Amino acid sequence: MKLLELQRAFQAHVLSGTADIEAQVPGTERFDTATRLGVYSGGYAERLIEALGQTFPAVRAALGSRAFGRLVDQLAHHSPSLHFSVRYYGEGLADLIAREIPGPRGRGASELARWEWLLAAAFDAPDHAALTRADLAAIEPADWAGLRFALAPSLKRASLASNCVQWWNAACAEAPRPTRWRIGRPREWVVWRTGLAIYFRPLGQVEAGLVDAVLREATFAEICAALAAHDARRAPAQAAQLLQTWLADGWIIELKGLAG
Repeated sequence: MKLLELQRAFQAHVLSGTADIEAQVPGTERFDTATRLGVYSGGYAERLIEALGQTFPAVRAALGSRAFGRLVDQLAHHSPSLHFSVRYYGEGLADLIAREIPGPRGRGASELARWEWLLAAAFDAPDHAALTRADLAAIEPADWAGLRFALAPSLKRASLASNCVQWWNAACAEAPRPTRWRIGRPREWVVWRTGLAIYFRPLGQVEAGLVDAVLREATFAEICAALAAHDARRAPAQAAQLLQTWLADGWIIELKGLAG
């Protein structure tokens, strides 16, 4: 058996339990073939359970170690990793939880998995240098209408209908968990990183829509028009306040659309 065939047969055994590799792994006096191969097939799932337990500690705490391990084992054998690094494995856990666990518990735990994946993505995002108020003060008045803002790569958005953030906070603080999963109207959230610290906060509907518009590369004129549609009188002050907040939070990293 050639090396590539050997590797594929070994992978198929670990993931699916196929027997093609068994002829290439003879038993010994101490360990038969099944035992020798079992070290790898069992170890593969164990390592993934351990790794994803680091990525999803609140999900593991909410579901219990045994149920969490079963889900990760199922994920590993039905959706093997496509990445060289285990860090990028586990995004499908939220969908798996939603399929396997019914009712509010499944929906809440699924959102919790999505939340923890978002936090990990924000932490691993590229570093960036934020702009300052002086950078905006240097913009010529004629350039403001067509100005577009590039936001930090760590900035992530989420719409959550459950109280999963409360479950996450409880797990992090090792505090009593909420008594139950609650599902209601979706609430908008934003996550970002400054230095090595992860921050998040809820967004009102207006600000959430504007952040999404900026991520779609809306111009400053379009942002102001959206604000004016809600309250034309207060739109200029709101636009100025939002820019100050976004600058203070380190969200804005580049200005686009400037003349010259």
